[in-house]
Amino acid sequence: MRRDVNAYHRYELKSFEGDFLYELQHSYELSPRLSEQILQTAKQSLYQGEHYQQGQIEVVVAGLEEKSGKQLARVEKRRVALIVDNGTEDLQALQVFGRPGLRRIIIQRITEEAIEQGGILSQEDLSHCLHCSIRTIKRDIQAIRSLGIEVITRGVLHNIGRGQTHKNQIINLHLNGFTYTEIKRKTQHSISAIKRYLESFSKVLMSIHYGIKQTKEIALVTGLSVPLISQYRQIIANVKKSSIMQQHLTILLEQSQYGSGLKKTISHDGLRAAVTGAE
Repeated sequence: MRRDVNAYHRYELKSFEGDFLYELQHSYELSPRLSEQILQTAKQSLYQGEHYQQGQIEVVVAGLEEKSGKQLARVEKRRVALIVDNGTEDLQALQVFGRPGLRRIIIQRITEEAIEQGGILSQEDLSHCLHCSIRTIKRDIQAIRSLGIEVITRGVLHNIGRGQTHKNQIINLHLNGFTYTEIKRKTQHSISAIKRYLESFSKVLMSIHYGIKQTKEIALVTGLSVPLISQYRQIIANVKKSSIMQQHLTILLEQSQYGSGLKKTISHDGLRAAVTGAE
């Protein structure tokens, strides 16, 4: 564990993220916690579009609608960008959950990232991306499923449908009144990751609150993928079934109104929706 702590500090010294954190803490005299929050917000805002961020790789995978068993040469393929190293957030997870725990977090993250981009990872793809054996991948997936979280790979996609992802589970736990610490223990995700997923959910919540109801329009406003927005909209629809969840959704909405996270707004001219800069 001491080695992991030292590795974390070395990373801070030699990475762009580390430079940024150093400047915030020493030039602007901000606390480490506030500096981390600013870093995560900056990453969300700046790492969009076609440019890859540090720790992100491009992988060619099977298209989402391609069923397993089809000859690989005849399968429609997609290029997807996957974050295999999420910088300080992953190093924090390494310190808390160890190497197996971090690997399982990455598996959940990149399988969902592929789906959001219209692709689907196989267990072999995961093995290649994470430089470990398929046996290790299978063991990790079994451990993740024991937490009530589905890992959707090419071999199982068309047999089980799309189960509850770790993002869905985190948001549902929050709306049921669980604290960050409790959610961290139940899902084995870092608090910074939990906050990041709640922030992206809040963007969809705020969009709908301000009358932006079409999924594609919400995608334009928030910068989130259409599949992810669809998942979040389903959560919002299910809230009606629980008074406790309704209460916490209202609290989250009120908190989000201080800073909705929307970088743009939608204005209608009677013919089409147009994106304009937020005031």
